[in-house]
Amino acid sequence: KVFEALQVMSCFGVKVDQDVLSILSGSDQFDELISSLGYAIQEGMIEKRNETTYGFAHDTIQQAVYEYLPEACMKEFHFKIGMQLVRALRGFVTPESLQCISITFLAIDQMNRACDGTDPNRLDTRIKNTLASLNLKAAERAIDLADASSALSHVRFGLQFVGDTGWSLCYEICLRLHEAACLANYLNSSPDEVLKHFEEIINHARKFEDKIKANCIMIKSSASGNIQGAMNSAFIILNQLGESFPSVATPDDIQNAIASIREFHCDDPKEKIINSPELTDTKKLWSLKLMDHIAPYLHMMSSKLMILISARMLKISFQHGFAPESA
Repeated sequence: KVFEALQVMSCFGVKVDQDVLSILSGSDQFDELISSLGYAIQEGMIEKRNETTYGFAHDTIQQAVYEYLPEACMKEFHFKIGMQLVRALRGFVTPESLQCISITFLAIDQMNRACDGTDPNRLDTRIKNTLASLNLKAAERAIDLADASSALSHVRFGLQFVGDTGWSLCYEICLRLHEAACLANYLNSSPDEVLKHFEEIINHARKFEDKIKANCIMIKSSASGNIQGAMNSAFIILNQLGESFPSVATPDDIQNAIASIREFHCDDPKEKIINSPELTDTKKLWSLKLMDHIAPYLHMMSSKLMILISARMLKISFQHGFAPESA
């Protein structure tokens, strides 16, 4: 029991929080985990580093324990630990709490290690969908932190779990995984991979709205090599979103654009604008996002079109609500 407890702990690395061990000890499989680690502390193999953390006395002890069992047996340990942590997630009242987020990432890490290089079809569909969803959440969080490498790893596992039937059986998760793949590969400066996942979305998306995010990412990705082509694509998408622009802006177009926003109180105090209604119309929101994406390029290419874009963004914001891009 003591050596099994050490093996469980070694699956987390050189240290692990007591809260995690307490979750595991609540199952029949690991019910003697805490008491067994107490014996390991007495033998000097484990240290109680503070009130909340257990750690191996030396890295080599963790390595020796972890490598003792054959790979298949260690994967089984990861699987049992991961499943127990996944079950524990259902008991959290506030999913956005730091503890829940920490347990989520630990659960994903354990399950990904367990399933890496194995056939995910040994899992039932409900579990696979749960693991795909958790990997999606981890990928999106990694993207928010600009950690493209971690995001791509989670996307790979997520797509592995949804499998070949993902588009038909768990469409929303599959769509968002490919969107995350597009964005992570864009951050990773891998335009060919962006294109691959973009085409996957275009070929399987059920409606135009589901293609917008991928189109925005593809426009940003392609702009580095073909600005004019990217801008042409952007204006085609904007037209489909209901925001049409002339191919060449004339002085009359500029005067009309400026006149169209004079009725709005653009000089209102900042506090009043901040407290204005939030933009909720999906098409208008994506129009703002796309215009915000292309604005820096238009600033270099066409100051007249830039004026039209700026005026339209103001008009949408005052008429339909404000978004971060309104600034």
